[in-house]
Amino acid sequence: MRSKPGLGREIGYGRHCGLITFHLPLAQPRILYKYTVIVKTLFAPSARLKPHMTAPAASAAEAFAFSSLAQQLPPTREEAVAALEHRYPGLWRAGQLGRAGTQPVWPAGYAELAAELPSGGWPVGGVTELLTTQGGAGELRLLLPALRALAAAGRRIGLVGPPYLPNAMGLAAAGLPARQLYWVRAAAGAGKNAQQADVLWAAEQMLRSQAFGAVLVWLPAARPEAVRRLQVLAQAGDAAVWAMRPAAALRESSPAVLRLLLSPLPGNELSIVFHKRRGPVREAPLLLRLEGMDAARRSSGHAAPAPAVSPVSVVAGGSAHVVLDRGASAAPVAGRAAAELA
Repeated sequence: MRSKPGLGREIGYGRHCGLITFHLPLAQPRILYKYTVIVKTLFAPSARLKPHMTAPAASAAEAFAFSSLAQQLPPTREEAVAALEHRYPGLWRAGQLGRAGTQPVWPAGYAELAAELPSGGWPVGGVTELLTTQGGAGELRLLLPALRALAAAGRRIGLVGPPYLPNAMGLAAAGLPARQLYWVRAAAGAGKNAQQADVLWAAEQMLRSQAFGAVLVWLPAARPEAVRRLQVLAQAGDAAVWAMRPAAALRESSPAVLRLLLSPLPGNELSIVFHKRRGPVREAPLLLRLEGMDAARRSSGHAAPAPAVSPVSVVAGGSAHVVLDRGASAAPVAGRAAAELA
């Protein structure tokens, strides 16, 4: 018996068992599973088989082949998928979140949020888009646990183009030392397009330097190709990138690995809608109660600093939410902000 072209080759002829080895390709990635199948050749040329002859007994090799048949059978679908997931940790099923420990992340700080994020935290080496319906929706307080972990690890944090002046005292009280924060703003007086280009350029330079553990960039009018450049640069390093964009950007596609819509609610709560993530679709928004300033100080181990009059620490309204997310809109004294934040 001849084997079919392309399937394998037959070993042995006559009225006994032979071995046929098949190489069957699977879907991507291209892994060849070797299937060894035992078949019986039930025919033989009659001219070669005399009436008084009997079929030869199975050899020891053939008996061993029969005994090891169970070990050589093709794996089940579950076993094959498990083998692929073990070999390629980046693979994920559409119906499940990324597995914890397979991708580097920074801690989310909230158990409810960590349960909904792939790998249980904020992704490293990728862009996370935080889309807001209004400025100062709570995005910085949402990121405080991750930023504190970055600061504790000695990593630099870049704040590029925030709409409001960062409050150095409030951030220090929350566990973010000023010496690890780098604030960059576009030149005053330039047009909006020029300012946006400057902000993007500064964020790209921070990522290219690979000296920053995180870059927070505010992009009120960025095009998708600009976000794609940030995504490529983030993948080349180990920085976490958070891009703050308006909710209107949801009408555009984005290469970001994670897209969340943030809406502030009364009572220190934040509504989080998952528009893109590596995992199943979540229809209902996640209601998260953000920690206040007192909780932030206890978590960071920092005492509240003594009040001081400074252009970079003026707080409008007096609420904890404003301290971290809005800051002061007054223009800083030349050279003073750089000394406080750099």
